[in-house]
Amino acid sequence: MAHWKRGGGRATLPAILPTFGLAIRVTAVGPSRVHAIIPLALFEAIRSLDSPTDDGLDEFHHELTVKRLGMNRTVQVQIERYDRLTRADKWVEAEEVAALLRLAGRRPDAGLVYTEAGRRAAKLAAARVAPTLRGLRYLLPRGFGLYLARRAAAGVFGMTVRRSGDAVEAVRDDPLAMRATPNGAACGFFGSALAELLRAFTPFDGALLHDSCRGRGDQQCHWRAGPPAEE
Repeated sequence: MAHWKRGGGRATLPAILPTFGLAIRVTAVGPSRVHAIIPLALFEAIRSLDSPTDDGLDEFHHELTVKRLGMNRTVQVQIERYDRLTRADKWVEAEEVAALLRLAGRRPDAGLVYTEAGRRAAKLAAARVAPTLRGLRYLLPRGFGLYLARRAAAGVFGMTVRRSGDAVEAVRDDPLAMRATPNGAACGFFGSALAELLRAFTPFDGALLHDSCRGRGDQQCHWRAGPPAEE
């Protein structure tokens, strides 16, 4: 159980593979386009995990640079492209992102890529929330922080977050993760992102239980976290 505490370039991914406004209505975006934050975070995670460590084995690093996708110059170009799109608050084709999720899923460290990318994406999504609103969460009741997390989760990740009794749960109906990894592995990215959003805006500290998944034959992908402890 979880515990809680107080556009520039034109190259596309398929080509390189072979306010203070307080609208209370929170809805997930449609499946045809995905925020540029998601591919940016995935590429940044791949680059980070593939970067040579300071281990004194410099003579081997050139060979690693050639072999590791994250050290490829093309990845840097894509990071720069998606960074520009993210700063402009732009969206990209969903199939473009599905291809990248699929590529990450073929790696032996796919779970690490999805987890790290989810954290990075959530931090970028949280930064889209106006600083004034982020500050207000310390002054307003606890539910306001969850409201901000709901907005970010819906607006960037297509996830619907709600409170169910003392628990918080989330669903994602868009089949993007299933198109990329039919076994549901890419759901790890969305679970990691949601957990990081909850840490950013609420007293949450822990992991979400992915208690149903389309990749396991369930009707929808569903995550659940336990109730918050007293602050």
